Amino acid sequence: MPELETRLPDGTPLYAVVPAGARRGMIVIHEIFGRQPEIDRVVQRFAAAGYAAAAPDLFGSGARLACIRSALRSMGSGKGPAIDAVRAARLWLCEQAGFAPERVGLIGFCFGGGFALAAGPGFAAVSTNYGEVPPTEVMRGIGPVIGCYAGRDRLFDNGGKLAARLAPLGVTPEVHHFESVGHSFLTDGRHPIAFALSRFVFHAEARDPAVREAAWAQILEFFERKIA
Repeated sequence: MPELETRLPDGTPLYAVVPAGARRGMIVIHEIFGRQPEIDRVVQRFAAAGYAAAAPDLFGSGARLACIRSALRSMGSGKGPAIDAVRAARLWLCEQAGFAPERVGLIGFCFGGGFALAAGPGFAAVSTNYGEVPPTEVMRGIGPVIGCYAGRDRLFDNGGKLAARLAPLGVTPEVHHFESVGHSFLTDGRHPIAFALSRFVFHAEARDPAVREAAWAQILEFFERKIA
């Protein structure tokens, strides 16, 4: 399948795979590490499932620290250049594949898990994975949501918070809890220094390929139902 690397009008780098004949799409939001090979593999996973998929590098259009700060502010407000970049990525994907924005889902991991919730209003469905949960008002207008959380992640096991903050909006998320694994269990990247520094908080080294694939089966089945 053709892999593409381009830039959005604001300069945000974009990695995409657009299979011929894809009739629905997925925008993938990276972890705090920015674009990494494991995020490219998530894009490829969705493409193999028949989606046109794209991952904007929200930290790649300027000074990295400034981009991170800006994106974190956007997560708390639902506004800003990073939110605009996600929507521009969706527009680009729709133009490439020829389907409507209503046929595009959004998924994020770690930092991207919380960011996907903030950017999620207007998307067909959202998958948030072991990330922070924005204020309720930031998520107003969001559609169906699935959340996956790790039992050994002491900081971002936020399934209860997700349900509580979506309740005033009339949204009941599908929450899946995987007791035996730690943070970042859905991706397969290796970041030894970061993992070592956060070992007793995130337990990101606690990974299990069987659990990963079971969780991915839940996510793919969710999008299969929600993006008709």
